[in-house]
Amino acid sequence: MDVCSGHSVAVGNNERGPCIRAPGQSSLVKADDAIVLSNVSWSTWLDVVLQSVHSVDPGFVERPLVVRLEAATDRYPITFGRIRRVSPPEVHLQVHPDATMEALVDDWRGYHEIAHLLIPFPGNDDIWFSEGLASYYQYILQVRAGAIGADEAWQRLFAGFSRGLNDPAGTGRTLADLSPDMWRERAFRRVYWTGAAYFLRVDVRLRRESAGKHSLDSALAEFNRCWRDSREDWTARQLLDRLGQLTIPGIWQEEYEAMIDRVAVPDVDAPMTALGIEKAESGVRLSDHPDQKRLRDEIASGRSDEELHLEQSEP
Repeated sequence: MDVCSGHSVAVGNNERGPCIRAPGQSSLVKADDAIVLSNVSWSTWLDVVLQSVHSVDPGFVERPLVVRLEAATDRYPITFGRIRRVSPPEVHLQVHPDATMEALVDDWRGYHEIAHLLIPFPGNDDIWFSEGLASYYQYILQVRAGAIGADEAWQRLFAGFSRGLNDPAGTGRTLADLSPDMWRERAFRRVYWTGAAYFLRVDVRLRRESAGKHSLDSALAEFNRCWRDSREDWTARQLLDRLGQLTIPGIWQEEYEAMIDRVAVPDVDAPMTALGIEKAESGVRLSDHPDQKRLRDEIASGRSDEELHLEQSEP
């Protein structure tokens, strides 16, 4: 059974296995029978996730994509996800057939996997770069999708950095040394969140040092506009060099050199200070200082200060 939808739904059997086409996206969604026959609006959920990436790369929704949904029996709405770098790329997600729409939208895993497609795979030696980017964006994209509030996203991000800092696996090893061994060492949290710290540091510096002209969002959008269809094999160093050419090269290079050969820990003290975020007894405390709040809002919303001001001024 095929289910293909713009705003309407058509059913056919011209392809083996059930599928769903998400509205507004050139994405073919293939699913187990248990998923297709459940009461969840899968295409609506996927459209929310896919459209959130549009806030980073406006051209993303025009890219062909295959999403494969497999029925899972675990208690989580989404148990596992992975990306296959084929043509077109595939996103594989194990989902609970009875998951509610609210639970699916609130689960970070869908956003994390989709965010991987914002950059080419840099190879297993540099897996920190790919997983770091996806981890940094997973909660931010939830805000932009309307799934959670900005304050909640900062709470979740801070908690993620804490998990990375407290990960017992890979303790004492440099990021360059640990990243290729992440799977063998099971040092997922340490590698993921040390990588995420890199992107937070870069994003905050880009925004502050360019007075809002550059950001991680704008760098990725321009990168994909120029090199989306490139068939090059990339390393993290090549990717950050290219992203630096589109923004401020020194920031990408300085942050890379400051962390790659040091012990892998998510060092976020400087960006958290700039954002007005500090640890509290339960979670974090967010400063009301106008500059710090504005920076947090710009990152969480994906909008400039001017756009936010206009939005708040509308009757």
